[in-house]
Amino acid sequence: MSASSNAPAPSTPSATTVTASAAGDRRAGTEPGGTFASTAWEETRPEPDEESPRVAHAYTTNTFTGAIDGTGTAHHVMFYGPGEGQWGAGRYHGYEKVTGTVGGRTGSFVLAHDGAFAGTTVRADWTVVPGSATGELAGLRGRGSFVAEQGVGAVVYTFDHTFDERQH
Repeated sequence: MSASSNAPAPSTPSATTVTASAAGDRRAGTEPGGTFASTAWEETRPEPDEESPRVAHAYTTNTFTGAIDGTGTAHHVMFYGPGEGQWGAGRYHGYEKVTGTVGGRTGSFVLAHDGAFAGTTVRADWTVVPGSATGELAGLRGRGSFVAEQGVGAVVYTFDHTFDERQH
């Protein structure tokens, strides 16, 4: 499930637009939000001859550009089930602490990942854990997703987010 950086980066993501709502939120929307690349992947994998169900734990480091500009460190727990290919099919859940900027604001926040994989494709949704944002990012709320293929260096992600101004 690791990504390499051998492929060219996709085209530049769209710019983020921000508007204020009557409720005091600053809303930003992007499609896509940017790209990320895995710069480290350390996984304790199940042995190939283990019978299902198999569980593994991975520590990853990602570099984000676009709507999120920074570095994330993640802890994932993965379930490997039966199926075709090197890993079969499975699911993963995890948390990723991201430090950097969103919408020109600096701080850190945690993304909760919920994903699935089959063969060499990973599909995941993520949400900002409520109350996890610090610094100028306090009040950040958001969600996004990505589809990654093994061997692709830069993965396109979406990230729709708001800032609750009452917490800033």
